[in-house]
Parts: sequence; C-alpha cells; structure tokens
Amino acid sequence: MDKIFRKNAVLMCLLVVPFHVAAQGSNIELLVTLQYDVPGYVTNAVYTRPSFEVMRQEIMKRYGGQYNVSVRYFQHKDHRTCEDVTADAVDDISEYLFLHRRNDTCYAIVESGCNEQNGLSNLAAQLDMLVFTLNMDSMMKDFLTPKSDPQTTVSVGASSISFNVALLDLLNQHRWYHVTTLVEISKNITTFYSIMETSLIDLTKRTGLPFQLTSRIINNVMSEREISAILRDLKRQGRVFVLYMTAVLALRVLALTDELDMNNGEYVFINSQPIPTPTYGVPAQFTQPVNGIKNLNAFRSLIMLLPATKPPTATIMPEVNAKIANITLAQFNYTYANGIAPLDTGFAGRTALEMLEVFSTVAVESDSDQQKAHPVSFKTQCSGHDLVDRLSNRVFSLRSGKLYFSASGIRLLNTDVFAFNTSTFALQTIGIYDSTEKRMLFIANRSIPWPTPNGLQPPDVPECGFAGDEGPCAEKKVLERTSAIGGIIACIAVLVVCAALHQWHIRNATEVVNYWILDPELLHYLTRHFSVAPLSYHED
Repeated sequence: MDKIFRKNAVLMCLLVVPFHVAAQGSNIELLVTLQYDVPGYVTNAVYTRPSFEVMRQEIMKRYGGQYNVSVRYFQHKDHRTCEDVTADAVDDISEYLFLHRRNDTCYAIVESGCNEQNGLSNLAAQLDMLVFTLNMDSMMKDFLTPKSDPQTTVSVGASSISFNVALLDLLNQHRWYHVTTLVEISKNITTFYSIMETSLIDLTKRTGLPFQLTSRIINNVMSEREISAILRDLKRQGRVFVLYMTAVLALRVLALTDELDMNNGEYVFINSQPIPTPTYGVPAQFTQPVNGIKNLNAFRSLIMLLPATKPPTATIMPEVNAKIANITLAQFNYTYANGIAPLDTGFAGRTALEMLEVFSTVAVESDSDQQKAHPVSFKTQCSGHDLVDRLSNRVFSLRSGKLYFSASGIRLLNTDVFAFNTSTFALQTIGIYDSTEKRMLFIANRSIPWPTPNGLQPPDVPECGFAGDEGPCAEKKVLERTSAIGGIIACIAVLVVCAALHQWHIRNATEVVNYWILDPELLHYLTRHFSVAPLSYHED
C-alpha cells in the first residue's frame, strides 16, 4: 500500500511541477529500463548497451553537435526475473523525472519485454512522453485501434500484426477466403496463439474482403481420435487451415490427414510462428526424415510463416560492428566468435540502433518545425503524441536498413514464407512479405509443390462444395438417383406385365396341354436286321 501511495504521489508531483511539459531544446535523452541480465532474454545489457552507445555517437556526429544525445540506464544487476524488473521500473523513472527533468530536453522511454505496459506506458501517456516497447503483451495486443491504449507507446518488438498482415496478403493472392483457424491453448501456452487469432479476426474486418472465419480450440493433451473428430467436422466448412499452434502439435494434425482424406491437395495448412524456437516451431521440425511421417502430400500442402532473416551487416556496416564488438569486450568482457558480426547475432543489438535513430529523427524534425513556427518565442513541448504521429504510417531509411511503422504505431517486421522442397524433403524459403513495400515477393523458380492432379493451387471452394454435394456433383447425384429410380420402376413394370400375362393365360386356357409329354402315336419304330457272315480269309 505504501508503495502504491508513493507512486501516485510522485506522479501527481510530476503533473503539477512547473516543468511538467518537456520543452523542445538541444538535448535528446533516452531512458532505458531493459533488464540487465535476466536469463533467457536477448535484450539484456550485453547485447543492447554497446549498440545504444555507438548510435549515440553517430547521431551526435550527424547533427554536428547541435544536439546533445544521451542514454540513461535504469537497470539492476540483482534483477533475475521479470517481476524484479517491473517492480522498480515505474519508481525509477518517476523519481528521475521528478528530480532531473529539464525543459530543454526531449525524452523517450524504452521498456523491456516484461509486462510493464500498465505501468510505464500509462505513466508516459499521462506525461505525454514517447515509449518504445518490446513488451510481449504488445506483440499480442498490438494496439489494434489507432490511438487507443497508451497513446504515446509504439511497438518495436515481434508483432502478431506483422504475421497476420502477411497471412492476409497470402490468402488474398490465392483467393482463399474460407479460412479455419485451429488455436492451441495448452498448459504452457495460454493466450499466445489465441490473441494472435484475435488480431487476425480484427484485421479481416478491416480489409473489406469476403473472409469467412471458423475457429476451433485444440490442445496437446487431446487424443488422435479427438483431433480427428474436430478435423472431420471442420473439413465440411473449409479447405484452408491456419494452424496457430506449436510445430509439435501441427505435426500431429498433418499425420492425421491421410486417414481423413485430407492429403489430396485440396487442403492448405498454414503454420505461423512469431518466435522461431524449437519450443514454438522452426522449419527443421518439418524435415521429413526427422518427423517420420511417410505421406509427403501433407507437407506439400504446408506453408510456414516466420520472421524474415535480415540481410547481414558484416559487409555493409563493418565499422559499426567493430565498434560494438570493442565496447562489448571493454564493458562486459564478452567476445563474439570470429567472423560473427554483433548485429547479425540476434534481434536486440539491431533494434537498439533503430530505436535511438528513429527517436532522434522525429525529435529533430519536431524541433525544426517548432523553430520555424516560433523563431523567437518560448519553444513549445516535445510531445509524445506528436512524435508518435510523426513516426506512424511511415517508412524510415535507417543506418541498418528500411523500417516501417503502421498507422497505429506498430513496427511491422518482414515475414519469410516457407514451403516444402520435394528434393530435399525439407522446408525452404519461397518468398518474403516486405512490410515497407506492403506486398508479397516470391523467389523465381520456387513455388509450392501442390499435390493436386494438375499441380495447381487448390481453389477456395471445391467444385463440388465442402461437403461434396454441390455443383456438378449435385447434378450427378440427381442423375444417379433418377437412373436408379427409373431402373426400379422398369423392373416393377416388367414384373407387373409378366404377372398380368400369366393371369390372362390361366383364364383363357380350355384344356391342359402338356407340352412336355411325348405322343406315342407319333413315335416310329425302326426294325433292324442283323446277320453274321464269315469273313473271307486269304493267306499269302
């Protein structure tokens, strides 16, 4: 209770002090609350601090010293869990801003992948301060409605929106509009995939396209018989299945397609994995010799979506990589393997560069506009709302490449599209959804090896409908039924005629005629005469 009271008191003080609005000026400061060294997180200090420092120096040089760029860290070496990080984050930022906030400084906050959204993001919204979040909740929630939720927070982490945007483009290109989602909710995976599905539902409503979605929950404790029953029911409602589930469960689904007659090429299976790890799913798990599934048709109908592999930076940013490696060694006594560029080892270092570069870009733009509007008067605020507006629905050409933020402040990542290779019996990349160009780009001479008779993609709705009793099949069935009924009627008619003739014959016969008895008067007897005569014998 004391802690809550202290937080509220600090917040009230921040809102009423004379400098509660950060004025534009020559200072740009990034406040970082990423965890220092929490096991399992790729955004720990060893991977992010060197990148922040290198970009800070580059921005100072870029603007000729006109702006003083600084990065301040609120990290605790004794934190070992997300709960530890979130417990101190709001207090640390609130106290610092209360004591040290300046009118000539534009601030932004970087919050960790821990669940801080209800803390730091809400605080920043009330202070009109920009926040970059790597929060997993934001990956799920995505701030689907522009300017809803914390209005000054933008997402830079992995996002289900990215995958669903790519998914919808893929579905629309193939004209697949009847879509069935199988959503895994298991003991260790509670809402991960279900909120991805919620994101898909929301997006389909916005497209204006005739999508029809059917959904069913599935989990890894179900028996094959239970899963088969679900598939048997759903196959009568659609042919395209989006598998929001782990690769392990997806393989069980694919293994059942043989007995359910779902491996003939008429069905499509799409597995989307925002986090490409063996826990969730990687392409190697669908290699045919590994999983042991004998029928390849199911794999030939599989499409997998994963975060796109970024172009390597070893050749295009050698100086930056060298500086990051040197700082990492000096500050953390950590050495990257020979030939491995620090920015190519994972998500964190590159994202750290991008966050600071984007922040400084929009902050300088805002300052420049304010100076043009008020060259003499006191400068107005560095507004978090204004900065969010500047970066939303925009492509940035950064030092590390292009980056796109959606209209709702979501950084959309590129998405790789995988399909089965019948020569290697493994998944291979066949295309990429480019978020900056907003379209799917396919690799030449690579395609999906559909197991259909003609080798073409399956249609959205089969010729005979999902239940097999529509279109030409319906006419065929009517003809078959008509023929059968006609045959029965003909047989009945023949029997009736035969019966009628038999009765007529009985009524009109005057005597009994036994056609089968022979008339003795008509028989003729042949008299044979036999004689015995000696045969002549001659001897030479």
